[in-house]
Amino acid sequence: MESRKEVPPTQQLESLRKARDHYSALADQIHGTPPASGESRAQHWAREKHARRVAAAYGNSVSIQQALLPQEDD
Repeated sequence: MESRKEVPPTQQLESLRKARDHYSALADQIHGTPPASGESRAQHWAREKHARRVAAAYGNSVSIQQALLPQEDD
């Protein structure tokens, strides 16, 4: 049985930022395009809203992770 591999906090933070940016870009893309064929405006808006909520959740995780990391002195 393999042991669990621990991911360094800085790498976790980088992954959280990438995910936040991905969902933010997805929401912007949905916002900038018309609804797909067969998709109502409400469904289109709901897809955008969902992507923004996921991006916001990742944003909160980024903030928490940054607060937990030791501060570097410049």
